Amino acid sequence: MDTSPISAGDAATVLSAIAATIAIVVAYQVYLGQKQLLQRQLLVPLWDHVAALKSIDPVRPVTYDIIKTVNTLELVARCCEREMIDANIIKRTFGDQFVTHYEDVQRCHRIPGLLQDGNTLLKQNKAATDFYNALLNERVSYRRAA
Repeated sequence: MDTSPISAGDAATVLSAIAATIAIVVAYQVYLGQKQLLQRQLLVPLWDHVAALKSIDPVRPVTYDIIKTVNTLELVARCCEREMIDANIIKRTFGDQFVTHYEDVQRCHRIPGLLQDGNTLLKQNKAATDFYNALLNERVSYRRAA
């Protein structure tokens, strides 16, 4: 059995490995903090976009308002999809509004100047449709658990 003392080189190697591991952990924590800060900074502009959306009358829809609504829903959904912002924050903050606006557009059967109805227009925006479906699934799961 070898009982020779640890050499200075071995000790330096171990200490270097420990220091490198600590540096990696700290760098990762800084990265997570920066990511969270950037996500929070994006919330305010998204809030402005969602707050500016108008209610849509399915009987007399305004084409500009529908296009703006669909584009905003797609923007919010893509930001979540690309992890530019935490989807859970968006769901808590805009979830009900997202569903309401989505369903308002969905109820539009004739949109002046467009060949599509609201449902077709929404289905062309996959991120918005997927996010809407995820919100509905969460609501169903929540109701079952309650």
